Amino acid sequence: MNKSIFLIFFSLLLLSPITIKAQTYNAQEQEESSGPTILPPLFEYPVAPDDVTEWKARNNWLVEHFWDNFDFKQKSVGQAQLNHAFKTYTVPMRFADAEVALKSIDKLISKLKKQPGLLLQFTMAAERSTYDPATSEAIIDEIYLPFLKALAADKKLPNLRKARYASQLKALDGCLVGDYMKSFEFDDRNGVRTRYNPTAKLTVIEFGDPTCSECRIMKLRMETDALIKQAASDGKLDIMFIIPDADPDAGDDWRADVIDYPHFWTVGATSDLEETIDLRYTPCVYVIGPDKRIVSKNADIDEIRSLLTAESTSVEQ
Repeated sequence: MNKSIFLIFFSLLLLSPITIKAQTYNAQEQEESSGPTILPPLFEYPVAPDDVTEWKARNNWLVEHFWDNFDFKQKSVGQAQLNHAFKTYTVPMRFADAEVALKSIDKLISKLKKQPGLLLQFTMAAERSTYDPATSEAIIDEIYLPFLKALAADKKLPNLRKARYASQLKALDGCLVGDYMKSFEFDDRNGVRTRYNPTAKLTVIEFGDPTCSECRIMKLRMETDALIKQAASDGKLDIMFIIPDADPDAGDDWRADVIDYPHFWTVGATSDLEETIDLRYTPCVYVIGPDKRIVSKNADIDEIRSLLTAESTSVEQ
C-alpha cells in the first residue's frame, strides 16, 4: 500500500458510516427494514495536526492519540462500531514505528484492565482486525498477543468466556518471528518417532495436508525450484513436510499420500500440533534460521528464495 492509497483509505475510514445488517423479527418488519442500519462512530477519530508533516511522524501521532476521545469508563459498547474503530486504528499502525505501536497497545490495555467486559470486546475487535485471516487486512501478531495475555490474566471474567482466547494464546505465544521454534515430535514416513531438530542454515517446514490442493501446489513449487533444490542438495536447506493433525485412528494411511514426496525431505505426521503451534493457514510455512529462531511465518516461494539468497550473500561476505 503506497502513501497516496493509504491516505485515501484512512480518510474513507474516518468518514464512512458504520453499517450493520438490520435485525428483523417478523415478515412485516423484514419487509419494512430491509436496508442496513447506519451507526455513528463511537467517538470522534483524531486527525494529525497540520504542522506534523513528515510521513512517519503523522502515523506515529495517529497511533499515539487515536483513543484520546474514547470514554474508557464505559462497561460495554457497540461491537460493530468498536470493530470499525479498531480497524481504523490499525491502518496508521502499519506505517508507524514498531516501538510506538507497541507502546500504544500497552497504554490501551492498561486502561482496559479496569473494565473486563470492555477488554473482552477490544480483544474481539483486535482478533478481527489483526489475527483472523478471514477478516484481517494485515496480520499483526505482535499487536494481538498483548490482548490475549491481558485477557488470560483477568480474574473477573469467567474461564468459559476466555476459553477460545486461551487456546489462541497457547498456540501464538512463542510463535512470533524472532522466537525460538517450539520443539515437537512426529512419526516420519519410515515409522520412526523423531523430534524436530534443524541442522541446516535454513529450515523450511510446511505444515499441511497432502490431500490439500494448496499444499500440493506449494510442494510442487519447492521441489521444482532450481535455487531451492540446489540449496537442499548442498545441505544449506532442510525441507520438512509435517501433517499436524493426523487422525490417530487412521493408522498409517497418511503414508500412502506422501509416497511421491522427495526422498531428501523429512516427511512425517503427528496429531493436535495446532494446539501448541500457530497454524492458522493451510499450508502454514515456517522458515527457521541457523539459531533455531523463526525467520518467517506463512512464507511463500519468493520469500524462501529471498532468504536463501540473503543467507548465501552473508556467507560469502
